[in-house]
Amino acid sequence: MNAAQIQAQAIVNARPSTALVASGGANNGNKTPTPAQTQNQIQLQAQALVHAHTQAQFAANIYKGDTTAVAPAAPAPAVPAPAARPPPPTVPTSTGPPGPLLPSITPAQLTQQNTLTQKQT
Repeated sequence: MNAAQIQAQAIVNARPSTALVASGGANNGNKTPTPAQTQNQIQLQAQALVHAHTQAQFAANIYKGDTTAVAPAAPAPAVPAPAARPPPPTVPTSTGPPGPLLPSITPAQLTQQNTLTQKQT
């Protein structure tokens, strides 16, 4: 048993009725929890204690992680280079050679687009 389990067992044994309430039973003071209900509540209490302790370490910026050895992760696969873009579609014009198919945008919209692009970079 680790420290969290010992502490959890002490908490549950001090108030055995918590195992009844947690399992959906009524807390009328006359019932006693079954051994399975008590074990389940000890397990839940131990998990809650470990979680609270870990969160406190995170908040204090002193969390060191698990002490168990973990195999190093495999290197990430190489990302393939993006494919070359095809040329933009063209539209025939009545006054000359086909031109690129571009959406029409007003100067005000272009200014707004440039402003938004600058804010993102």
